[in-house]
Amino acid sequence: MRFRTTLVDINTLTRIIQTIHKVSPRCLIRLEGEHVRFICTAEADGVSIWSQISVEYFFKDYRVESNYNNEINFEINTDTLLQALRSAQNAVDVMMRLAKRDKEPLLSFAIANMSSRGVRLEIVQDILIKVLRPAEAGRIKEPLCPDPDVHIYLPKLYKVRTVAERMKAVSSTIIISANGNDEFTMSVEEPETAIECTWKNCGHPTIAGAGAQQADPSQRFSVKLEAKSLLKFLSSHIVESRTVACICSNHCAIFYVYVGDSRKPSGVLTVSMSE
Repeated sequence: MRFRTTLVDINTLTRIIQTIHKVSPRCLIRLEGEHVRFICTAEADGVSIWSQISVEYFFKDYRVESNYNNEINFEINTDTLLQALRSAQNAVDVMMRLAKRDKEPLLSFAIANMSSRGVRLEIVQDILIKVLRPAEAGRIKEPLCPDPDVHIYLPKLYKVRTVAERMKAVSSTIIISANGNDEFTMSVEEPETAIECTWKNCGHPTIAGAGAQQADPSQRFSVKLEAKSLLKFLSSHIVESRTVACICSNHCAIFYVYVGDSRKPSGVLTVSMSE
């Protein structure tokens, strides 16, 4: 089992891990030939992340080998990984590889910088990991959801987050809804208070295999989410270029956060939340 690569886009990768860390203190990293996947299974708050980034945009001299279809799965502490990436922000070269110390598996970072005198300086940061056996990794499955009732492009997430933060002060749950008229709405309903905010002209993505167009485009489909969980997802505004929301009425919401060029994204974070 071998893995070795040089990081290219450290800044974007750092923001991705920062977003994932907001959701979970640990994640599964799955190394494949063309993609690297970051997976957080649903905790008590019902939020899960199934994301992937393209190797060609984030790494060079990428090499992964194993007896399991050249795939390696391991769990890692997201806070420690985030610290390592932040320490490499201004490095001239960052090499990442799998290693061992006293038989303990590690994800090792060799971070090179230049001194004021032009001398190359290198520090090594090692992070303990837990390598998963193929059988263990095979049991981790993406959650199944019914076909969404509606798909819609979201406004910029930092704008949605501003509204959600204010709604959280009123209620512990937030209702999100959308219709076929390009409208996305967030609302809270309490015995003495009701607040609603609607964005218009959001647009709808073209989804392969999606069902027929709604008979009544004004019909709203909604789902009630924990405000705390929704705000965790909205922290992904630091990486988004465009976001699609899919609502399964009274069941769950799935968000696709595209990273990089929206026409040819370098990655996508898929965030699922259930009622």
